[in-house]
Amino acid sequence: MAKKIKGKDWFTIIAPKIFQEKVLGETPGDDVKKVIGRTVEAPLVMITNDMSKYYLKAKMKIVRIDGLKAYTELAGLECLRDYIARMIRHRVTRIDTVQRLETKDGKKVAVKSIIVTNKRVTRGVEKDIKKYVEDVIAKTVTESTLDDFVTKILKDNIKQKVMKEGSKIYPLRFFEIRKLEIKV
Repeated sequence: MAKKIKGKDWFTIIAPKIFQEKVLGETPGDDVKKVIGRTVEAPLVMITNDMSKYYLKAKMKIVRIDGLKAYTELAGLECLRDYIARMIRHRVTRIDTVQRLETKDGKKVAVKSIIVTNKRVTRGVEKDIKKYVEDVIAKTVTESTLDDFVTKILKDNIKQKVMKEGSKIYPLRFFEIRKLEIKV
């Protein structure tokens, strides 16, 4: 006797509330348990229609199913490698920071940022810039909920503050939060 093949359903993937629950696409699945936990990556331009954020990708994880709708939570943001590589030139200093912090609403996040100076700097200046940036990010994360923090990243509030105040230590060419990882 022939083996009966069970058909798969198509689940519509819905973005988190911070992105106005827009439809991201569809994913096939024959069992709800197999669909939950899948991760979806989408360019931020597609979600927000903001062309100025062409270099950011949003990573979302499917956390619950309601009928044929798969609801997601934000699992992270990431800059494209090409965008970062374009900012690095000869005779500049690249400073990377990695911080594991907790938001006001108890979510654990890893914030990875990059700072590029106009010219090469000494170790002492590099340490001062790194400490300043880490302090600004730590203060912002601990005083904000996750949604507020993501909004501040998307509106460039942190970027503007670091560029303005950090340039008083040494002229900065570029600052970006290159990766945000959220423990879902």
